[in-house]
Amino acid sequence: MENEFIVGKAVYLRPVELKDAMIYCQCMNSPEVRLTFFTIFPINLIQQEEMIKSLYKQKDFIPFTIVVKKTDKSIGIAAFHRVDLASRVAIYSIIITEPSEWGKGYGSEVTQLMVEYGFNVLNLNRIQLHVTAHNSRGIKAYEKVGFRREGLLRQAMYQNDRYFDFYVMAILRNEFYGKKRLKKQKAKK
Repeated sequence: MENEFIVGKAVYLRPVELKDAMIYCQCMNSPEVRLTFFTIFPINLIQQEEMIKSLYKQKDFIPFTIVVKKTDKSIGIAAFHRVDLASRVAIYSIIITEPSEWGKGYGSEVTQLMVEYGFNVLNLNRIQLHVTAHNSRGIKAYEKVGFRREGLLRQAMYQNDRYFDFYVMAILRNEFYGKKRLKKQKAKK
């Protein structure tokens, strides 16, 4: 493991490095990945390296590179956006840029790690996200961690001659800790 910040069972999260520029390019350029992230403009390595150099100057953005422990391969990005420590709120995003790594449970694990970091370290009260209504795999991963659907953004994004609805989902601090207490109680029985 290299420069790990948060360590899980199958993955770890580390700060974004210049060498991760290609992962960011995949978010923007890979046709298959781009469909899930709704990006429309291409980007090159030089642009991404410049963006990475400025990442940690933004006080309301906390990005991580997702790395598979077994292979030490970087497979995506997870981040908190618009971190507001006064209101104790952040917006969560995750993208696994390697389609061959989809469906292996990494998204659920990363989401769990990020939620724990948000509540236990950043002292957040609310973590929210937007997810396309047709992204059943993502919705399942978020619900597994404890996110709830709060609303629907109708025709929120346009892509390939079609408008897409998005769910607003969130998890609150007391829901997260309540779920953890329930798990402990069930384990004792």
